[in-house]
Amino acid sequence: MAKLNWYIRSNLKFSHLQLLVALDNFRSIGRAAGYLNVSQPAISKALASLEANLGFSLFTRTTRGMEPSEYGECLVRHARDILRRMVSIEEELLDIAEGRIARISMGVLPAAAGVLVPRFVTDLNKSNADITLSIREGTMDALVPMLRAGDIDFVLGNLPQRPLGAEFKTELLYEDPIVVVARKDHPLTKIDNLQWDALSGCSMILPTQDASTRASIDDFLARHAVDIPHRHLESLSTFTNVGVLQFTDAVAFLSRVLAEHFQRMGLLAMLPLGLPDTCIHVGLTWMGDRKTTKAHEIVKEQIRNTRDALLSQLSA
Repeated sequence: MAKLNWYIRSNLKFSHLQLLVALDNFRSIGRAAGYLNVSQPAISKALASLEANLGFSLFTRTTRGMEPSEYGECLVRHARDILRRMVSIEEELLDIAEGRIARISMGVLPAAAGVLVPRFVTDLNKSNADITLSIREGTMDALVPMLRAGDIDFVLGNLPQRPLGAEFKTELLYEDPIVVVARKDHPLTKIDNLQWDALSGCSMILPTQDASTRASIDDFLARHAVDIPHRHLESLSTFTNVGVLQFTDAVAFLSRVLAEHFQRMGLLAMLPLGLPDTCIHVGLTWMGDRKTTKAHEIVKEQIRNTRDALLSQLSA
């Protein structure tokens, strides 16, 4: 393993990555050689040297051509990722050198993906800022390592309950109360003076056990003697939850911003049942120990402006 570590760190070359991807793409030494503009013996020699130094067989010859082994598939996957990054580096350096568009990459959580982010993107485009956005949706567990590694510049969505660490900075944008929703023609929407006990026996869509709001919802339901059905859906996927609500008599717990958005679209109805002191904290997270560019500041300011306009509309 020490030799493997040394070889990958010190002797694995860019040409090796190109070779691996070409072999996986063409599954033929001859076609890979033609693509890379080298001879077939050179390809065979390079592959043999790579396998000998790594200590693994990366490809085997079959009737279908060159097939990657398990080790080969692993290396090819990472090689593709590295080559993509190299292209991104080249494009970004050219943009900087030629004074063109800045690139900002943002990780987005479900709480912001449905309403805040689309409005922010629209507002940023209207501002004519020379910024190209790249947006990835995921969970905080998935996005924080990407933020730390520099793969994304910001995370927008639910702020974690516990501080992430001294190297991170956060900004609270707004508190979004949790409300109870159902499809627009749900039987509960027709009940005057609806009370919590009407939910007993209803199918439910609840946040997952690790969600920041789940414990508060469970406690609130218990205090109002509302039993959670043994069979219920646990999900943080906004669009899955809205879709399930359309075809069932389930009720769900959704942020007010999202609930009002889907209510305006005619897909959901908010039930007149309040959950006091149960809300999500929507905010922005970034690395505080990295240089802040003009593009970063433009993005942060535009998000604040979009937030202000959104909350103003909701309170109107």
